[in-house]
Amino acid sequence: MTVELVVYILIGANVLFSWQAFSNSDLFNRFKFRVGSILQGKEYVRMVSSAFLHGNMTHLLVNMIALYSFGIAMSYSISTMQFILLYALSLLAGNGLALFFNRYNYNYSAVGASGAVSGVVFASVLFYPDGKVLLFFILPLKTWMFGILYLLYSVYGMNRQNDNIGHEAHLGGAVAGVLLALAFEPSLALKNWWLTAALLLIPLLILFIKPKGANQGFQFTVLNDDVKLTKRSVEDLYYNKEFEQEKELNALLEKVSEYGIDSLSSKERKRLEELSR
Repeated sequence: MTVELVVYILIGANVLFSWQAFSNSDLFNRFKFRVGSILQGKEYVRMVSSAFLHGNMTHLLVNMIALYSFGIAMSYSISTMQFILLYALSLLAGNGLALFFNRYNYNYSAVGASGAVSGVVFASVLFYPDGKVLLFFILPLKTWMFGILYLLYSVYGMNRQNDNIGHEAHLGGAVAGVLLALAFEPSLALKNWWLTAALLLIPLLILFIKPKGANQGFQFTVLNDDVKLTKRSVEDLYYNKEFEQEKELNALLEKVSEYGIDSLSSKERKRLEELSR
């Protein structure tokens, strides 16, 4: 099996699965990346399945064009097994970082092959820094410039958090892609030392400063028992009254799901009614 064939198989799987989910909300919700379902429900399959779902046709098209363009380029430099490792480990690194960033926000969800594709993109950028990319099919850019813009777009998306796309996964996948490229071809570290440093330091700096969109969901603080919007961090969210109530409600619902409504005491039933309002 060649790298080209693996690329075609991955594109086919992404298109087929995403297309089905566009018109099937149950399928979409069952397999999308959702922190609560992964950490509480132990539905670890979502760590992988979410990478074959996309928010819309544009999201799917952009990822698949990037996968095709950079994946075919990588076929000249690495073996089929190395490419499979690059794609798989970048996928897991991307979703792993998203899970870490949003570990306290059980409502956080995202979809997309962003992490895996980022790994392929950034490995290709390191192998072919002076290659050419047509941005929006019009603007010619060198691949190293495209890589930097890709990172900046990820930071923008992480701050906005309004498109159901796993932008945190871009960063995790990017770092994994660079590290794996260096593992496959260690000489790249010296040959393109400035680019290697930039591609590693920029994501690490972004992770260190934690963009405001990362690791945040509903933002609340409690003042005189009134919940008001604020820009406080997720750590504040985790320990405030609103989040504690949500955890209490989830515990009651899980008890009902497992043992039935009759398992609740009168006090618990009353509390369930109060929290459900």
